[in-house]
Amino acid sequence: MTTLLFYKNVVALDRNQHAALKLKPADSLDFAGHATSLPIVIGEFAEVARQSPIAFLRVENGDLVPVALTGLPGGRNLYVDDDGKWTAPYIPAFVRRYPFVFAETGEDQLTLCVDRDFEGFNEAEGEPLFDAGGEPAAPIQGALEMLTEFQRQNILTRQFVQHLEEAGILMEAQASAALNDGRNFTLQGLLVVDEAKLREISEDTLKAWFATGELGLIYAHLLSLGNLLELLRRQPAPSGLAN
Repeated sequence: MTTLLFYKNVVALDRNQHAALKLKPADSLDFAGHATSLPIVIGEFAEVARQSPIAFLRVENGDLVPVALTGLPGGRNLYVDDDGKWTAPYIPAFVRRYPFVFAETGEDQLTLCVDRDFEGFNEAEGEPLFDAGGEPAAPIQGALEMLTEFQRQNILTRQFVQHLEEAGILMEAQASAALNDGRNFTLQGLLVVDEAKLREISEDTLKAWFATGELGLIYAHLLSLGNLLELLRRQPAPSGLAN
């Protein structure tokens, strides 16, 4: 898994180079169609937990990232249908922010970037990214507002995950299931909270986690694991097994 997933050609947004660029909103979320796990931030845990399993994955740089599981490895995002529509009530912010993204270009410095390969970019129709005076127009202003909040939440999310690691309550998990049609599935490489180790955490730490809301996040994660069966239920049966 990469932290940019479906971003293909990320470039810094430039008021001169992209002065004539317009943005036409995507009619389809099929760009996320092969993202079988999506990074999430702690502000999304409650919404995501109602529809998807939440687990933790180690990414290339060694960081541990909470993710919404949306499909089986090597498969499709089971929450995006054939028409590119999201089929659950909540769309994770990682998807909603596309095609915009912040890039770290220095210490405490973020630069607004876009995926230049996004099909909604053109110079003929849509909302201009910059006004006649070269100032950011509505699409950029909206993106900056969303990305700024996402970045703030991301910092808090890193702190939360660091607390879990320091407490030593994460364990590798393997989820297996056999469906009625005879198919078997296994999910590997996931980290989840070990409930036995959670019960051994000191009272002072639990009180601190309760005060910060982190204990609620842990239980949202644990409850979300019940959605693994929902994830498997969404897996389409091979044509020979279809009703």
